[in-house]
Amino acid sequence: MKNLFKYIGIISVLLFSFYYTEKMNSIVINNSSLVMEINKNIDKYNVLPVSAVIDGGYIIPGITGSNVNVIKSYNKMKALDVFNEKYLVFDKVMPNISLENNLDKIIKNGNRNKNSVSILVENNIDVISYSKEKNINITRLINYDSYDKYASYEQINNDLDNYKSVEKLLNSNNMNKNICIINKMNLELCKNDKKYLVETTIELNNYNLSNIKNNIQSGYIIYINDDVSIVDYKILIKQIYYQDLDIISLSALITE
Repeated sequence: MKNLFKYIGIISVLLFSFYYTEKMNSIVINNSSLVMEINKNIDKYNVLPVSAVIDGGYIIPGITGSNVNVIKSYNKMKALDVFNEKYLVFDKVMPNISLENNLDKIIKNGNRNKNSVSILVENNIDVISYSKEKNINITRLINYDSYDKYASYEQINNDLDNYKSVEKLLNSNNMNKNICIINKMNLELCKNDKKYLVETTIELNNYNLSNIKNNIQSGYIIYINDDVSIVDYKILIKQIYYQDLDIISLSALITE
């Protein structure tokens, strides 16, 4: 019994010693001029999250915020003991209302704060080739035959007949973005697979360029019909850039 009390006493002393040391380190760090400088600049670098917007069965994804992690930032700067914003470390702050908690909702627009649009292409080879030549970041809707392991563009499974086979191809090369471009045929399948459900905002065909090009807004998901001419596509791209919008992959547009 005496030995038991002895061991309990030793453990208690060790625990108190660890606690005291940690407490003293915390006091020293929090009172350092470098930490004070980091804290003074926190509001300048913290970014508030933007909540997703839900409207019935639809959702506009939010945007993740970020907060400065003072201790981790201090540890990266302490060697030089000088504040340098390049060494700030951030923690992610998720939106209060998030796409991740509402996967049953349909995305028809990305968040407008991203100042970007996405372009979806399926089998328009001229558009795909031109986009590759000009480094336009398109997303291609693929089937089993059009999948390309070496493609530079993002690929989304759009093959209802060979859905599982295409999933395996994308998964095997870490290319699966977990997105479904939905229609009446695949909606339930995509819901059951917990995919991000996406509808296009607008579709460009051979007859509506004049109606579309002056009405493009940030967040639009633009589908390019297979019969669209390369001339019309170039005009559309020029208009997007004229409006100072970026063209990003679909996964990047909807990511919070």
